[in-house]
Amino acid sequence: MTEDTPSPQINVSKIPGGGGVAGTMFAVISTVIFLIGIPALRYMFPAAIVLGCGAALIIHFIRHETPGTSWILPATKK
Repeated sequence: MTEDTPSPQINVSKIPGGGGVAGTMFAVISTVIFLIGIPALRYMFPAAIVLGCGAALIIHFIRHETPGTSWILPATKK
């Protein structure tokens, strides 16, 4: 088999998944497929949801002194 011959695989990045109901269905169905196919994810998924929601709450309630500016400290101080 030569290097120029493309392999017939599905490229997930080429599947359109817009917003709204269709995008939500795509996300939920994809998650269910991964949870069924990879049993180890069944234990990590709830922990990831809890940690993600916690991080979102922390970021949401951090007080920004100047809206729109970066709130992460720069690596080097001037």
